[in-house]
This record gives sequence, structure tokens and C-alpha cells, in this order.
Amino acid sequence: MTLQNLKYMIEISNCGSFSQAAKKLFISQSTLSTAVKEVEQDLGITLFHRTNRGVSLTLDGEDFIRYAKDIVDRTRYLEQRYASRKSLPIRFSISAQHLPFVVRSFTSFLNDLDLSSFDMALRECDTLSVLNEVYSGRSELGIVALQNSQLNTFQTQLTAMDMNFHEIAQLQNYVFLRKEHPLASKDLISIKDLEDYPFVTYDDETEISPLSEELLIYTILNKNMHVSDRCTKIALVRKTDCFSIGPDLTNSNADSFHKGTGEIIARPLNEDIGQLHLGYIHKNNYILSSLAQKYFTYLTEELNSLLKIC
Repeated sequence: MTLQNLKYMIEISNCGSFSQAAKKLFISQSTLSTAVKEVEQDLGITLFHRTNRGVSLTLDGEDFIRYAKDIVDRTRYLEQRYASRKSLPIRFSISAQHLPFVVRSFTSFLNDLDLSSFDMALRECDTLSVLNEVYSGRSELGIVALQNSQLNTFQTQLTAMDMNFHEIAQLQNYVFLRKEHPLASKDLISIKDLEDYPFVTYDDETEISPLSEELLIYTILNKNMHVSDRCTKIALVRKTDCFSIGPDLTNSNADSFHKGTGEIIARPLNEDIGQLHLGYIHKNNYILSSLAQKYFTYLTEELNSLLKIC
């Protein structure tokens, strides 16, 4: 079965007539009939009902034409894409949770690119959106950090979507707070310690789920502050007794939070949720592109720096 034969079948379906399809295709009716016979024999099905008034699709034929149209459309796209290759930008996109080291590594990756044109995207979103972006093909990779309690649910979701998760590293969860915060003198901080202070969380998700990015479900803590912007989150931590939890937080003083020299400091979270599993997701049987491999070299550098400080 050839691509040309697929186009023949589609034209017959559109015209409802062998003779009309042959005229539009500038071929003989016998050539068209031979093509139909070849396809039907290859697949072991009948595509068309033949009558004196013309032809109509069988149930198998309707199913076949749907897939044939998709294949032909995708082929046309490829032909158009590479026919104008000189003007076409290289495309690469990543979706990730709100993880500052992902942004920093993407910045380094972008600065080191030597391309005449490109179309790149880094999309920060909630966990379920990361899954959907990769599943739909909008992003090549998704980067997420998961707690132990989320792994089984996450893997079930991935299996249903025919995707895989590859762990890169395990990271410590930290509590981020201002230097003058009442808890700043503690070496380790527990959830119990945090109960009297406002917890700042991203509010991008339409509803809380077992895969929510900040899984400290709000019933655990007494005060919760919802934001949808990174700068707002940082401002609240810097200027109030609000706190944030995560493996990393962009700081106003060159990301020096672990050394305690910035306006925001970090203290290890002394709980079972203290460890995070960081990794990337992709579709099954997917082979990393050269740009993805290049990006991971910068992500690895950022993670190594983070782990050394930790």
C-alpha cells in the first residue's frame, strides 16, 4: 500500500464515483480500480459498496478513510515544512513546575545556542498541565518534582497516557523565609513549627489533586496565601512572615539562599515530605533530541551546584 494509493482512496470517497475521481486525478478508471483492488487485498477488507449510481464507503471503508486522511495530511505538512526549510526555525519546548533551577538552566542553554533561527518555549505550569502538554505534543519534555506519596498515583497516570518518568535526582525540600522571621534561628523546621504562619502557594491549578505541585494540603496548615506570580510569592516571603516550601527559590541576592546571606534564607524541612524525586517525562519510545540532550547538560550542572550547597 502506497501513499499514492491512499490519496486515490480519499478522492474516490470525496467524489462518490470512480469515473469522476479518475478525471480529477488525471488517470484512467482502470488504474484507479486496480489501486482499490490492491488496497483491499492488502488489508483484507472491502472499502466501497459499488452500485449503478456510484460508490459509497463500507463501515471498514469509513474507518480506513479517517486514518488515510490523517496520514496524507501529516505527509503534506512534512512536505511543506521542509520545502521551506531555510526559513523554518528550530523548535524546542519544555513544560515544568515552578522550579527556578529549570529556568536558570534554560537561560544558560539559550545563551549557548548557535542557531540562525529558533522557536523555543519554557512553560511553567501545574503538574497536571505538564502531563497534558507533553501528552499533546506541545512540549517535548516535562520536568516535575514529586513527593514519595505522589509516585504511585503519578505512575498510574503516566501509564494511562502512554508516557514514562525518568528520575534525575533526589532533592531536599526547604522552608524559605525572611532573615527576620521568628523561625529563622532554627536549624530544622517542622510542619508543627509552621502552623502559625502563612503558607504561600501557587494557585495555578483549578483544583487540588494528589498531583498538586505543593501538596501540603491546606487542611494541614492554618494559614494559606494563594498567588499566581513568582515575584508576588518572593515579595511576600521577603516582607512578611509568610513562608514557602520547595527545593529552590529565586532570591533577590544571586540565589545565595542556602548560604544564608540573602534577604531570604532556607532551612531544611524536617518531615517525611522533605525529599523530592526530580525527573522528566516523555512519551513512550521517545528518543531525546539533540537539543534536549544539550539542555540536560545545563540542568545537570544546576542540580550539581544545588546538591553541593545542600
